Amino acid sequence: MLTHIPFGNSKVLGFRIEGKVSAEMLDEMLELIEAKLREHAKVRLYVEIPAFGGMAAEALYKDLKYGISHWNRFEREAVVTDQGWLEKLVGLADRLVPGVEARVFPAAEKDAARDWIQALE
Repeated sequence: MLTHIPFGNSKVLGFRIEGKVSAEMLDEMLELIEAKLREHAKVRLYVEIPAFGGMAAEALYKDLKYGISHWNRFEREAVVTDQGWLEKLVGLADRLVPGVEARVFPAAEKDAARDWIQALE
C-alpha cells in the first residue's frame, strides 16, 4: 500500500510504503516525483517503510532505471524504518551516489527525520 505524506516544504515528497511494491505503485510515485521536478530543479524524498514486502521485478527495473537517469535531481532522502537491511542499503546508496545526502532514521525518530528532510541549508 502506498500513502502520500504531505509536507509544508514544497521541495519534499513524502510516502509511506507497506507491503510489496508493485509496478503500479511505483508508477504512481514516479508521477508525483515528475510533477515535483517540474516545479524544482532538485527535490527531497521522505519515505516511511514500516513493513517492506519486496518489489515486483518490473518495479525494481523501473526504479533502478529512473534512479540512474535522475540521480542528480535529488538532494536529500530520509528513510524511516526499523529494518536493518534497508538501513545498510540506504547507507550504501549514500556512499555511491554523489550529491545525494541519504539518512536512515528508526521509527522512534520519525519527527527528527521530518525535521531533517525539510531543513533549510
